[in-house]
Amino acid sequence: MSISRLAPPPPPIPNDGICTNATWSSNGITVAGGNGRGSSLNQLDDPKGIFIDDDDTIYIADANNNRVMKWTRGVSSGLVVAGGNGPGNRSDQLDLVSSLVVSKNGTMFICDQNNKRVQRWLKNDNQGQTLVMNISCYGMAMDSEGSLYDSSYDDGRVTKWPSDQLVAGGNGQGSGLNQLSNAVRLFVDPDHSVFVADSHNSRVMKWPVGAQQGIVVAGGNGRGIGNNQLNEPFAVVVDQMGTVYVAEWGNQRVMRWFKDSRAGTVIIGGRGSGNQSYQLARPKDLSFDRHGNLYVADTDNYRVQMFIIDKSSCVSGNLLKCQFFQ
Repeated sequence: MSISRLAPPPPPIPNDGICTNATWSSNGITVAGGNGRGSSLNQLDDPKGIFIDDDDTIYIADANNNRVMKWTRGVSSGLVVAGGNGPGNRSDQLDLVSSLVVSKNGTMFICDQNNKRVQRWLKNDNQGQTLVMNISCYGMAMDSEGSLYDSSYDDGRVTKWPSDQLVAGGNGQGSGLNQLSNAVRLFVDPDHSVFVADSHNSRVMKWPVGAQQGIVVAGGNGRGIGNNQLNEPFAVVVDQMGTVYVAEWGNQRVMRWFKDSRAGTVIIGGRGSGNQSYQLARPKDLSFDRHGNLYVADTDNYRVQMFIIDKSSCVSGNLLKCQFFQ
């Protein structure tokens, strides 16, 4: 389907002072949901995707409730801003929404998974417009020029719109460097390189512009719990230094992989000393706000958790700083 330029892109987040020595609180703060599984305005049911805007407002793909929720900072309940009218394919309905991006003007672009379409919802509107049809989208991203990208979970490919251009995979499901297997979420950096959480291959792949095959930047050493391994990575974010942050559905943790590193470090979740219980339950997405605080879609706990950053070890002029892009 041919579509014109989509919308003004989400702007880069200003320099937040994150450095290589930065850490995050080991205990999260519940900023959305956390009141059990349900459909009330203070509840979530399978929160699959999150997006944080410049005002630290959280948009949530509340999959099983077939809606997008908006939570402003400090509120106890959210607001339905798309869907919420039961599962279906009408213009005012969604069916298993899995991800979204929000432009600076408040327009939402939504992966309506079971309806195999991408929907555009203008700010304060009560229905969406179909931009792309007949695609098995799961993850979505937008680049600095306003082009939209979606990952196809079923056939291992990432497509750029409105040009309908293949930018990653497209050679069938598989483990070759030119293939993906159950591609879930993705991230597009300022150079328009595409990073893909290649879930069933337990790796994160980078596809530079025009590349015929990807580069393994995290994992790729078989499925496992080792620091050089991943287990069902579901989401990826990359900073300006090339540091890769990965939410693992299988290992229930968030890892940080520095550029060109052969192993990562656990920054949130997993099992700590004494083999205590996991802090996260099947995380499916992650994001950063403009301050560098980390947000995780803690899916099976029916909530979004925020982990506060500690930048006390970041000394200006001494350690490399970076910035995150939405």
